[in-house]
Amino acid sequence: MSGALDRRRPPPVGSPRPIELPAFQRFDLDNGLRILVAESHKLPEVSLRLIVEAGAAGEPPERGGVGALTGRLLTEGAGERSALEMAAWLDRLGAAFSAGVGYDVATLSMHFLSDVTGGALDYLRSVVREPAFESDEVSRVRQERLDEIERNLDEPSVLADHRLIRTIYGDHRYGRPAGGERETVAKLDADAIRQFHGSRYSAAGAVLIVCGDVAGTALHDAVAERFGDWPGGTEEAASLGAPPDVEPGGPVLVDRPHSAQAEVRVGCTGLPYGGDDFFPATVANAILGGVFNSRINMNLREDKGWTYGARSSFHFRRGPGPFVISAAVESGAVSGAFREIQAEIRGLVERPPDEAELGLAKNALTLSLPRQFETPSLVTGKVATQQIYALPADYWETYVDRVDEVTRDQVVEVTRSRLEPESMTLLAVAAESDVRPALEELGEVRVESAEP
Repeated sequence: MSGALDRRRPPPVGSPRPIELPAFQRFDLDNGLRILVAESHKLPEVSLRLIVEAGAAGEPPERGGVGALTGRLLTEGAGERSALEMAAWLDRLGAAFSAGVGYDVATLSMHFLSDVTGGALDYLRSVVREPAFESDEVSRVRQERLDEIERNLDEPSVLADHRLIRTIYGDHRYGRPAGGERETVAKLDADAIRQFHGSRYSAAGAVLIVCGDVAGTALHDAVAERFGDWPGGTEEAASLGAPPDVEPGGPVLVDRPHSAQAEVRVGCTGLPYGGDDFFPATVANAILGGVFNSRINMNLREDKGWTYGARSSFHFRRGPGPFVISAAVESGAVSGAFREIQAEIRGLVERPPDEAELGLAKNALTLSLPRQFETPSLVTGKVATQQIYALPADYWETYVDRVDEVTRDQVVEVTRSRLEPESMTLLAVAAESDVRPALEELGEVRVESAEP
């Protein structure tokens, strides 16, 4: 029939929509706190994020996890209010609050209706500046965290992730989980929490990002009233040394008896956020294992049928975070999976992507990007990324163009220079009896217990 839709052909891909961030006003308080405000009056809602230089990178090694535990305890009693009273206060405001602590920073987020803006800022001031850190609350939340660590380490995927970064980074801070390990978290007490909070929660390097139904000048005045006398402090961004050079070795096998399948990881030291190779590496990763139709996933899942899915990713941080390829495979396919992953990395150099494959990867990175700016909460999250990693002011507006400018030669070069398969760590969490003979074909196997 004339004019009928031909369902054998996919519809043409449209052009990426431009990224349009709302205009932000900037205010700087005398104590160093930066305030970024964008007015958006479509809905009576407000989103804010307070970035504090209180990430895991600033922890003493013997107190690993103190940053994450501090973030959890901010709402467990503050000022004259108990933990239950703080929860009731938040409920009356109808607001949401969360604290996230990574390697680089701590980020405190709130979302609320604009008619309670003053009350929400009062709440934020209380949890940031007046947390009680009572011993009984510290003990309770610490035990919750220890229970969580125990549960996570019983998950093969989490165990594989933790052992991989330990193998890659050794004693470097990136070699330990941002949330701490059982041995260090168990030793944290109220004094340790107070010391960390006192040194890291200050106006020095802090940024408050606000987007929503607010007026910029009025918001500045309200913040200055509550945070203008917040001590500036002397602590700035924590400085991490360079990661160690890892000598190539044979596979690492974490013996987990009776495992029905295996978790496999291939990894190495990656790149910092926003470095010279950032955009070529991002496109290369999409082709290799960053999206569903990537080479590694199509190989291990669609061709071999060994896994439900295989992924790769750069964990971009202020320092060079890890590059990780991960999959859960049947035990009999572990050595084969390692070989195929290494072959696909080499293949990206030997068989560069054609324009069609390059275009699919770029579209996956850019076509959905405008949706990530549709709400005040999403906007503050994107601007927070800019602030944390000191990215250019037009970073998001030019993101699509920067991705589109990546050439196949750049993809090949960043793969050749940054992703040497023979130098990567191969790690499997599996039953030794099921996989060791096959792994020995790849080199001398180092066996570790699944127990800490």
